[in-house]
Amino acid sequence: MKGKVNMDKNKIRQLADYAINECCDHSEDCYWTISYDELYYHFGAEVSDTNENGRLLEEELRQREEINELIMTEDCIEMTCHLQYCHNCQGNPVSLLSVLGCNIYDEHETEHDHEPAHGSSDEDQTREMSM
Repeated sequence: MKGKVNMDKNKIRQLADYAINECCDHSEDCYWTISYDELYYHFGAEVSDTNENGRLLEEELRQREEINELIMTEDCIEMTCHLQYCHNCQGNPVSLLSVLGCNIYDEHETEHDHEPAHGSSDEDQTREMSM
């Protein structure tokens, strides 16, 4: 059974560095999760959303400039990093669009209003005739 040992600041920083590097280096959309089991496996760190180590790690992560959003769930840390730190997002325009919430298949309005290329619709013609 895991004991209840609080970690020192250096260990907390090491865990934060690991979490940030995983997110920034491996994410394709600036979103990443780190399970508490993964932290225990790699570092022997006893972290949860309810213990002091989890509170300290959350505090450390929230202070880091790379982190945009952070949620401590009962199983893992869910986080998003800022776009400028997400290495896989920077060179891939499709990933950039997904981060921005833009679907490349959506029809976007242009800055200028253009008449439709196919002329007026049947509905427009009916409206004109009824006037």
